[in-house]
Amino acid sequence: AYESNFFGNNAGSGATAALRSNFLGSGAGQNATNASYSNFLGNSAGNQATNANSSNFLGYEAGSGATSASFSNFFGSEAGKDATDASYSNFFGLGSGSLATYANSSNFLGNESGYNATYAENSNFLGNDSGHNATYAANSNFLGNSAGYEATNANDSNFLGWNAGSGATNASYSNFLGRDAGSGAIDAVNSNFFGGYAGEGAINAESSNFLGAYAGNLATEAAYSNFLGHSAGLDATNADHSNFIGYQAGQDSSNANNSNFVGNVAGAN
Repeated sequence: AYESNFFGNNAGSGATAALRSNFLGSGAGQNATNASYSNFLGNSAGNQATNANSSNFLGYEAGSGATSASFSNFFGSEAGKDATDASYSNFFGLGSGSLATYANSSNFLGNESGYNATYAENSNFLGNDSGHNATYAANSNFLGNSAGYEATNANDSNFLGWNAGSGATNASYSNFLGRDAGSGAIDAVNSNFFGGYAGEGAINAESSNFLGAYAGNLATEAAYSNFLGHSAGLDATNADHSNFIGYQAGQDSSNANNSNFVGNVAGAN
Protein backbone atom coordinates (compact mmCIF):
# COMPACT_ATOMS: atom_id res chain seq x y z
CA ALA A 1 0.00 0.00 0.00
CA TYR A 2 2.91 2.32 -0.66
CA GLU A 3 2.00 6.02 -1.05
CA SER A 4 -1.75 5.31 -1.26
CA ASN A 5 -4.84 6.72 0.44
CA PHE A 6 -7.77 4.79 1.90
CA PHE A 7 -11.01 6.46 3.06
CA GLY A 8 -14.10 4.45 4.07
CA ASN A 9 -15.05 1.13 5.60
CA ASN A 10 -12.97 -1.66 4.08
CA ALA A 11 -11.71 0.66 1.37
CA GLY A 12 -8.81 -1.18 -0.25
CA SER A 13 -8.56 -3.43 2.79
CA GLY A 14 -7.49 -6.45 0.75
CA ALA A 15 -6.09 -4.68 -2.28
CA THR A 16 -2.79 -6.04 -3.49
CA ALA A 17 0.02 -4.08 -5.08
CA ALA A 18 -1.77 -0.83 -4.28
CA LEU A 19 1.09 1.49 -5.13
CA ARG A 20 0.18 5.18 -5.38
CA SER A 21 -3.57 4.69 -5.58
CA ASN A 22 -6.62 6.22 -3.95
CA PHE A 23 -9.58 4.39 -2.42
CA LEU A 24 -12.59 6.46 -1.34
CA GLY A 25 -15.91 4.90 -0.27
CA SER A 26 -17.20 1.89 1.59
CA GLY A 27 -15.68 -1.23 0.02
CA ALA A 28 -13.99 0.79 -2.73
CA GLY A 29 -11.30 -1.41 -4.29
CA GLN A 30 -11.65 -3.70 -1.31
CA ASN A 31 -10.15 -6.78 -2.94
CA ALA A 32 -8.81 -5.26 -6.14
CA THR A 33 -5.66 -6.93 -7.43
CA ASN A 34 -2.70 -5.24 -9.05
CA ALA A 35 -4.28 -1.89 -8.20
CA SER A 36 -1.35 0.47 -8.63
CA TYR A 37 -1.72 3.98 -10.00
CA SER A 38 -5.51 3.76 -9.89
CA ASN A 39 -8.43 5.58 -8.31
CA PHE A 40 -11.49 4.01 -6.72
CA LEU A 41 -14.26 6.45 -5.81
CA GLY A 42 -17.71 5.28 -4.70
CA ASN A 43 -19.23 2.50 -2.64
CA SER A 44 -17.89 -0.85 -3.91
CA ALA A 45 -16.24 0.83 -6.88
CA GLY A 46 -13.73 -1.67 -8.29
CA ASN A 47 -14.48 -3.88 -5.30
CA GLN A 48 -13.27 -7.14 -6.87
CA ALA A 49 -11.62 -5.78 -10.01
CA THR A 50 -8.65 -7.80 -11.23
CA ASN A 51 -5.51 -6.42 -12.84
CA ALA A 52 -6.73 -2.89 -12.17
CA ASN A 53 -3.52 -0.98 -12.79
CA SER A 54 -3.66 2.60 -14.06
CA SER A 55 -7.46 2.69 -14.11
CA ASN A 56 -10.24 4.83 -12.68
CA PHE A 57 -13.44 3.61 -11.04
CA LEU A 58 -16.02 6.29 -10.26
CA GLY A 59 -19.55 5.44 -9.13
CA TYR A 60 -21.48 2.87 -7.14
CA GLU A 61 -20.17 -0.60 -8.08
CA ALA A 62 -18.41 0.84 -11.11
CA GLY A 63 -16.17 -1.94 -12.42
CA SER A 64 -16.76 -3.80 -9.18
CA GLY A 65 -16.21 -7.22 -10.72
CA ALA A 66 -14.45 -6.30 -13.93
CA THR A 67 -11.64 -8.62 -15.02
CA SER A 68 -8.39 -7.61 -16.68
CA ALA A 69 -9.34 -3.98 -16.05
CA SER A 70 -6.01 -2.21 -16.51
CA PHE A 71 -5.72 1.11 -18.31
CA SER A 72 -9.49 1.60 -18.33
CA ASN A 73 -12.07 4.04 -17.02
CA PHE A 74 -15.37 3.18 -15.37
CA PHE A 75 -17.64 6.19 -14.74
CA GLY A 76 -21.24 5.73 -13.57
CA SER A 77 -23.20 3.42 -11.32
CA GLU A 78 -22.53 -0.21 -12.31
CA ALA A 79 -20.54 0.92 -15.34
CA GLY A 80 -18.57 -2.11 -16.52
CA LYS A 81 -19.69 -3.82 -13.33
CA ASP A 82 -18.88 -7.38 -14.42
CA ALA A 83 -17.25 -6.73 -17.77
CA THR A 84 -14.66 -9.33 -18.75
CA ASP A 85 -11.33 -8.65 -20.41
CA ALA A 86 -11.96 -4.93 -19.96
CA SER A 87 -8.50 -3.48 -20.43
CA TYR A 88 -7.89 -0.35 -22.48
CA SER A 89 -11.61 0.44 -22.46
CA ASN A 90 -13.93 3.20 -21.33
CA PHE A 91 -17.31 2.85 -19.69
CA PHE A 92 -19.37 6.03 -19.24
CA GLY A 93 -22.98 5.93 -18.08
CA LEU A 94 -25.32 4.03 -15.83
CA GLY A 95 -24.82 0.30 -16.45
CA SER A 96 -22.71 0.89 -19.54
CA GLY A 97 -21.02 -2.37 -20.56
CA SER A 98 -22.11 -3.78 -17.24
CA LEU A 99 -22.08 -7.42 -18.39
CA ALA A 100 -20.12 -7.07 -21.61
CA THR A 101 -17.76 -9.95 -22.45
CA TYR A 102 -14.34 -9.66 -24.10
CA ALA A 103 -14.67 -5.88 -23.85
CA ASN A 104 -11.05 -4.83 -24.28
CA SER A 105 -10.14 -1.79 -26.36
CA SER A 106 -13.77 -0.68 -26.58
CA ASN A 107 -15.83 2.34 -25.63
CA PHE A 108 -19.25 2.35 -24.00
CA LEU A 109 -20.92 5.75 -23.76
CA GLY A 110 -24.54 6.06 -22.67
CA ASN A 111 -26.84 4.48 -20.14
CA GLU A 112 -26.74 0.68 -20.55
CA SER A 113 -24.80 1.01 -23.79
CA GLY A 114 -23.41 -2.43 -24.67
CA TYR A 115 -24.93 -3.60 -21.40
CA ASN A 116 -24.83 -7.32 -22.21
CA ALA A 117 -22.90 -7.28 -25.47
CA THR A 118 -20.84 -10.41 -26.18
CA TYR A 119 -17.41 -10.54 -27.81
CA ALA A 120 -17.40 -6.74 -27.76
CA GLU A 121 -13.70 -6.05 -28.28
CA ASN A 122 -12.50 -3.21 -30.49
CA SER A 123 -16.00 -1.74 -30.72
CA ASN A 124 -17.79 1.48 -29.91
CA PHE A 125 -21.19 1.83 -28.29
CA LEU A 126 -22.50 5.40 -28.27
CA GLY A 127 -26.04 6.17 -27.16
CA ASN A 128 -28.45 4.89 -24.54
CA ASP A 129 -29.05 1.15 -25.01
CA SER A 130 -26.83 1.06 -28.09
CA GLY A 131 -25.78 -2.55 -28.76
CA HIS A 132 -27.50 -3.43 -25.49
CA ASN A 133 -27.70 -7.20 -26.13
CA ALA A 134 -25.72 -7.43 -29.35
CA THR A 135 -23.95 -10.77 -29.88
CA TYR A 136 -20.52 -11.29 -31.46
CA ALA A 137 -20.16 -7.51 -31.61
CA ALA A 138 -16.42 -7.24 -32.24
CA ASN A 139 -14.95 -4.59 -34.51
CA SER A 140 -18.29 -2.79 -34.83
CA ASN A 141 -19.80 0.60 -34.16
CA PHE A 142 -23.16 1.28 -32.57
CA LEU A 143 -24.15 4.95 -32.70
CA GLY A 144 -27.60 6.11 -31.63
CA ASN A 145 -30.13 5.21 -28.99
CA SER A 146 -30.96 1.49 -29.24
CA ALA A 147 -28.81 1.12 -32.37
CA GLY A 148 -28.13 -2.60 -32.87
CA TYR A 149 -30.01 -3.25 -29.63
CA GLU A 150 -30.35 -7.03 -30.05
CA ALA A 151 -28.46 -7.55 -33.28
CA THR A 152 -27.00 -11.05 -33.62
CA ASN A 153 -23.66 -11.94 -35.18
CA ALA A 154 -22.97 -8.22 -35.42
CA ASN A 155 -19.21 -8.26 -35.96
CA ASP A 156 -17.50 -5.91 -38.38
CA SER A 157 -20.65 -3.84 -38.88
CA ASN A 158 -21.89 -0.31 -38.37
CA PHE A 159 -25.18 0.75 -36.83
CA LEU A 160 -25.95 4.46 -37.06
CA GLY A 161 -29.31 5.94 -36.11
CA TRP A 162 -32.08 5.47 -33.62
CA ASN A 163 -32.92 1.75 -33.46
CA ALA A 164 -30.85 1.08 -36.59
CA GLY A 165 -30.34 -2.66 -37.06
CA SER A 166 -32.07 -3.38 -33.79
CA GLY A 167 -32.93 -7.07 -33.71
CA ALA A 168 -31.27 -7.75 -37.07
CA THR A 169 -30.04 -11.35 -37.36
CA ASN A 170 -26.76 -12.52 -38.90
CA ALA A 171 -25.80 -8.88 -39.26
CA SER A 172 -22.05 -9.17 -39.78
CA TYR A 173 -20.17 -7.17 -42.39
CA SER A 174 -23.16 -4.88 -42.88
CA ASN A 175 -24.09 -1.23 -42.53
CA PHE A 176 -27.27 0.20 -41.07
CA LEU A 177 -27.77 3.95 -41.45
CA GLY A 178 -31.01 5.70 -40.52
CA ARG A 179 -33.86 5.38 -38.07
CA ASP A 180 -34.95 1.73 -37.90
CA ALA A 181 -32.83 0.96 -40.96
CA GLY A 182 -32.65 -2.84 -41.21
CA SER A 183 -34.41 -3.16 -37.89
CA GLY A 184 -35.56 -6.75 -37.51
CA ALA A 185 -34.02 -7.75 -40.85
CA ILE A 186 -33.35 -11.48 -41.09
CA ASP A 187 -30.09 -12.90 -42.45
CA ALA A 188 -28.69 -9.43 -43.09
CA VAL A 189 -25.05 -10.41 -43.66
CA ASN A 190 -23.02 -8.44 -46.21
CA SER A 191 -25.81 -5.94 -46.78
CA ASN A 192 -26.36 -2.21 -46.65
CA PHE A 193 -29.38 -0.40 -45.29
CA PHE A 194 -29.46 3.38 -45.84
CA GLY A 195 -32.52 5.45 -45.05
CA GLY A 196 -35.28 5.59 -42.51
CA TYR A 197 -36.94 2.17 -42.24
CA ALA A 198 -34.95 0.90 -45.22
CA GLY A 199 -35.08 -2.91 -45.25
CA GLU A 200 -36.90 -2.95 -41.93
CA GLY A 201 -38.18 -6.48 -41.38
CA ALA A 202 -36.77 -7.72 -44.69
CA ILE A 203 -36.43 -11.50 -44.81
CA ASN A 204 -33.40 -13.36 -46.19
CA ALA A 205 -31.70 -10.03 -46.86
CA GLU A 206 -28.11 -11.17 -47.35
CA SER A 207 -25.81 -9.49 -49.85
CA SER A 208 -28.40 -6.85 -50.73
CA ASN A 209 -28.64 -3.09 -50.80
CA PHE A 210 -31.52 -1.00 -49.49
CA LEU A 211 -31.19 2.71 -50.28
CA GLY A 212 -34.00 5.14 -49.56
CA ALA A 213 -36.71 5.57 -46.98
CA TYR A 214 -38.77 2.38 -46.73
CA ALA A 215 -36.80 0.79 -49.57
CA GLY A 216 -37.30 -2.99 -49.40
CA ASN A 217 -39.27 -2.57 -46.20
CA LEU A 218 -40.79 -5.98 -45.31
CA ALA A 219 -39.57 -7.52 -48.57
CA THR A 220 -39.34 -11.32 -48.47
CA GLU A 221 -36.66 -13.57 -49.97
CA ALA A 222 -34.69 -10.39 -50.62
CA ALA A 223 -31.20 -11.83 -51.07
CA TYR A 224 -28.80 -10.56 -53.73
CA SER A 225 -31.10 -7.70 -54.68
CA ASN A 226 -31.01 -3.93 -54.90
CA PHE A 227 -33.71 -1.58 -53.68
CA LEU A 228 -33.09 2.03 -54.70
CA GLY A 229 -35.63 4.76 -54.08
CA HIS A 230 -38.33 5.71 -51.62
CA SER A 231 -40.51 2.63 -50.99
CA ALA A 232 -38.81 0.71 -53.82
CA GLY A 233 -39.72 -2.97 -53.45
CA LEU A 234 -41.72 -2.27 -50.34
CA ASP A 235 -43.60 -5.46 -49.38
CA ALA A 236 -42.30 -7.26 -52.47
CA THR A 237 -42.40 -11.06 -52.14
CA ASN A 238 -39.87 -13.59 -53.45
CA ALA A 239 -37.66 -10.65 -54.38
CA ASP A 240 -34.25 -12.32 -54.67
CA HIS A 241 -31.80 -11.54 -57.44
CA SER A 242 -33.80 -8.51 -58.52
CA ASN A 243 -33.48 -4.76 -58.92
CA PHE A 244 -36.01 -2.18 -57.80
CA ILE A 245 -35.06 1.32 -58.93
CA GLY A 246 -37.35 4.29 -58.54
CA TYR A 247 -40.08 5.63 -56.29
CA GLN A 248 -42.36 2.71 -55.32
CA ALA A 249 -40.82 0.57 -58.05
CA GLY A 250 -42.08 -3.00 -57.64
CA GLN A 251 -44.00 -2.09 -54.50
CA ASP A 252 -46.23 -4.97 -53.36
CA SER A 253 -45.09 -7.06 -56.32
CA SER A 254 -45.35 -10.83 -55.90
CA ASN A 255 -42.97 -13.54 -57.16
CA ALA A 256 -40.54 -10.79 -58.06
CA ASN A 257 -37.36 -12.87 -58.23
CA ASN A 258 -34.89 -12.45 -61.08
CA SER A 259 -36.69 -9.29 -62.20
CA ASN A 260 -36.01 -5.63 -62.84
CA PHE A 261 -38.31 -2.78 -61.90
CA VAL A 262 -36.98 0.51 -63.21
CA GLY A 263 -38.92 3.76 -62.96
CA ASN A 264 -41.30 5.39 -60.58
CA VAL A 265 -44.12 2.96 -59.65
CA ALA A 266 -42.80 0.49 -62.24
CA GLY A 267 -44.49 -2.92 -61.73
CA ALA A 268 -46.16 -1.78 -58.54
CA ASN A 269 -49.39 -3.42 -57.48
